[in-house]
Amino acid sequence: MSLGTLMPAPTYAYAPDTWLEQHPTIRVGVPNQLQPLIYQTENGAAGLDVDLLKQFTASMNVELVWTACGQWQECLEAIANKDIDVLTSVSYSVERNQSMDFTQSYWSMPWAVLTLDSDMRSGSSVRMGALHGQRVAVVKGYSIESQLVDTGRIEVVSVSDIDEGIDRLRNRMVDSYVDSLPILVDELQEYPLPGSKLSVLDSTQGNALYLAVRDDWQPLVTLLNRGINSLTPQQRDALKRKWYGYELEQGWSDEELLELGMKIGSVVLLVILSFGIWNSRLRKEIKARKAAERRIRHIATHDELTGLPNRNLMQDRLEQSLRQSERTQKPFAVLFLDLDGFKLINDDFGHNYGDELLIQAAQRMKNLLRRSDTVCRHGGDEFVVILPTAIAVGSALAVARKLVVQLAKPYKVKKQQLEVSVSIGVAMYPTHGNDVDTLLRSADKAMYAAKAAGKNDVRLASTDG
Repeated sequence: MSLGTLMPAPTYAYAPDTWLEQHPTIRVGVPNQLQPLIYQTENGAAGLDVDLLKQFTASMNVELVWTACGQWQECLEAIANKDIDVLTSVSYSVERNQSMDFTQSYWSMPWAVLTLDSDMRSGSSVRMGALHGQRVAVVKGYSIESQLVDTGRIEVVSVSDIDEGIDRLRNRMVDSYVDSLPILVDELQEYPLPGSKLSVLDSTQGNALYLAVRDDWQPLVTLLNRGINSLTPQQRDALKRKWYGYELEQGWSDEELLELGMKIGSVVLLVILSFGIWNSRLRKEIKARKAAERRIRHIATHDELTGLPNRNLMQDRLEQSLRQSERTQKPFAVLFLDLDGFKLINDDFGHNYGDELLIQAAQRMKNLLRRSDTVCRHGGDEFVVILPTAIAVGSALAVARKLVVQLAKPYKVKKQQLEVSVSIGVAMYPTHGNDVDTLLRSADKAMYAAKAAGKNDVRLASTDG
């Protein structure tokens, strides 16, 4: 979006429950080749993620529309382009978060590596170092792809789906194929690969899975988080048994398992060992997992109310902009915003009205800014905007003045028309500071200068320090 194009202010309330009334249909992306997590059927879709999402939305009066979105990379592009509204089983990354929002983690599953005629033992756990010097196939767009590339010692071969990956392995065009453990087990049970060995890939990132939501539907994130929190351990266990071990729960005898094992080599042993290891690891690491979940919640990168990046992510984005500007020798801008009259609204109408106004104000800022820009909630009614491509003072001031105009337009909150204005301070790197703290302090001082001058205005930081 160009800076000269203003998106219209939202015409509906953004409080999650009232937002839901305006959005009775949710399009859920169904990627190709993602069994048993999610796959299309004649009646819609099935899989672990389908069952989970139905439970998460059980209390919502919405229709889930299962929408084919193609290969995994195409599905990531579909949600970024808003062709779908929700995508399941997505690993979090800062890069992805620029085009989609994330719920809290709702599931986790390990990565695994499939090989032929290697020294690895089926059902064992191996580190990424075991793949050094190999040609490794992985589906394009998977989060594990960048981790493999970053080692600098693995030749990564991008494939469109699991069929292409295993076909390349079968024809010795690659040495290994990496995918999610449940997906690989499901594929091998359906289409056995004689001589294959499957191992859990240990010490990797991306095991935690999230629901990705289009970035202009933040209220849905809040609603889905409620559903995730409502899932009981008993429900999780039931779904795990249903989708992770269905072949072994059909009452096969030892003789039948042995006969199948003779036909497909180590695949049956693989199934037994992989699920045994999986359950064992769950038991041994349950305390560590719970601690990790608490840490994830604690270091969450987004503000719970508005869905905007919080101070932690703001710090990270500012440091990234600083490093980039140091390399390119190009300036960038930081804006510090404070809503004028917000405290009066809280006092007169209550915090529920104030919260909903903040949500609407956040959405207006997101609609106005470019995708490369970042707007963060600094705290209370204060916001910080990072403009990494604003290399001239004039362009930064132009954005700030547009924000002043848009944020001053009336807000409709629960049939009540509310009004606030905004005071903005602008600081430029490196003129007003060459580190994060100095830039923020300069922009903050300029914001207070705008307030002192009568509010509802913009001020450029001073070079006097």
